[in-house]
Amino acid sequence: MRGYCASVIAFAAIVPSIALARSDDIPNLDMRPVCRGIASQSADPGVGQGGQADTFQRCMESEQEVREQLKKEWSAFSAADKRHCVELAKTGGESSNTELLTCLEMSRDVRIMRAAAAADRTKPSAAAADTAKPSAPAGDTTKLSAPAEPSSKLATKTGEDQTNTEIERAKADAQAAKTSEAAAQRKLADAEAALKRAKEEIDRAKAEAEHAKADAQGARDSEAAANRKLADAEAARVAAEKACRSGDTAPSGLGSRLRRWLGRPAPNP
Repeated sequence: MRGYCASVIAFAAIVPSIALARSDDIPNLDMRPVCRGIASQSADPGVGQGGQADTFQRCMESEQEVREQLKKEWSAFSAADKRHCVELAKTGGESSNTELLTCLEMSRDVRIMRAAAAADRTKPSAAAADTAKPSAPAGDTTKLSAPAEPSSKLATKTGEDQTNTEIERAKADAQAAKTSEAAAQRKLADAEAALKRAKEEIDRAKAEAEHAKADAQGARDSEAAANRKLADAEAARVAAEKACRSGDTAPSGLGSRLRRWLGRPAPNP
């Protein structure tokens, strides 16, 4: 019984550490909804060579590259920022590694700026406190240090308010970055659509030029055939005129010979 209880206690002590370790791992976010949304914003389903499928694939590859960057920088972020940004990235149904990394970087930068500002505020106040600190007899140090408690509480509250404000600002900036990314994807899709339309216009112009060239060649061939027919007709006309002239003279000579043979005089003209 004692051995069983010891095992249970040991297991209970190990489980939280395992859960903590898993909670600190990089989350496996489902980027497909956000990438499908970006792909669906394409103006033409046939944009580029792969259309919306190609846009979706590029989005997924970009998110995978961001995840690799997260792996390199994950340990540099605080646990509180990780919990907050992971929860924020999973909110709304569309998750992305880009949004998660942006939130983490901004939260880290906010902490650094806040720490620097706090350090700057602490140095002058500490020097002023040392200068203005009155000399007190031994045994009265408790009375002099008593007012420090309310000021520390006020400073803590002020720091919490600043943290909340910075977190809200980080959320807004992350959303703005997400919107900017979607707008960039839309511009890319529109540019690809315009390029495709330009190519189609060029191909259409080439086809029309080839058709016009063929029509011109046909017109030239028709003109040559018409000229040949005209030449043949002119030759036939000349030949006919020659034949007619030879036919008019032949009967006249034959008549004169017959008249001489019959002994009849030629008729007066």
